[in-house]
Amino acid sequence: MHAVVLKYFLEVARSGSIRKAAQNLFVASSAVNRQILRLESELGTELFDRVPTGIRLNAAGERLQQHIRGTLHDFHLMRTELDALKGERKGHVSVATMESLLIDFLPAAVEDFSETYPAVRYTISSHMPSEVPDHVVNGDCDIGICYLGKLPAGLTVVVKAPFPPGLVMAPSHPLAKKAKVTFDDCRAHAFIQISRMSPLHSTVLPAFSDFWDALVPAISCNSTPMVKRLLIAGKGMSFFSKIGVMDELAAGTLVWRPLANPLVNKIEVGIFVPSHRVLSHVTLQFLERITKRFKQLEVAAAIV
Repeated sequence: MHAVVLKYFLEVARSGSIRKAAQNLFVASSAVNRQILRLESELGTELFDRVPTGIRLNAAGERLQQHIRGTLHDFHLMRTELDALKGERKGHVSVATMESLLIDFLPAAVEDFSETYPAVRYTISSHMPSEVPDHVVNGDCDIGICYLGKLPAGLTVVVKAPFPPGLVMAPSHPLAKKAKVTFDDCRAHAFIQISRMSPLHSTVLPAFSDFWDALVPAISCNSTPMVKRLLIAGKGMSFFSKIGVMDELAAGTLVWRPLANPLVNKIEVGIFVPSHRVLSHVTLQFLERITKRFKQLEVAAAIV
């Protein structure tokens, strides 16, 4: 069976949804569905049960998943051993990033990259956006991803896109009806705070920083999954870039509204590397992969 079919099957099994699997794979839902139907036809049996919440593996699907995982494990082990003999496909990739990129973007990138480079080691660390550039400049990491403010000397931006922080809330929230939300609108509603420091601390936006410092949170929590759950339950509002809530926006469990502030809405997220430090071959290959994914994410974010 073709590797693409198996990759699609495993992602659908993991996601429990054709739509979500397609989003994670950056392909059309129809393409994923077509491959699954083709696989079921070839094997002569259905592999998933269709349920109200999505789809789940049936007994035949679970057996196929077990076989595929075993086969891929053996293949990766063999390729690692061959690469070790040749001294290829090894190395270390280090990334400093803001937390929202750790939800789906980087996990999916590592999963994909490890299929080609199974012997690579990774160090991926989460930091406040204002701290990420220094980690790259100082040599702690080779790749940085965060909001782009005034970057220190010695960094080169590889790719960037507008991903400003906006107001995130349940569709039933009163502010969800507004096309844009002002700072004054926010002050009358419960605020769920992830960090005491403004996510735009490194940018020159005193209006947002003053607004952030004046907010009195109803709930303070540094766990993104818990904050998302509270938002979905209608317990308040918070601020996220679309990058951190793509699944929820696509599913309609949360909505994102821009702030009525032109300077905030010009804020970009970028991927950057050191200007005068030579990166390893494997780091450059990983950089190429995530740059491509980042551009695909920009297109997807414009839709939700």
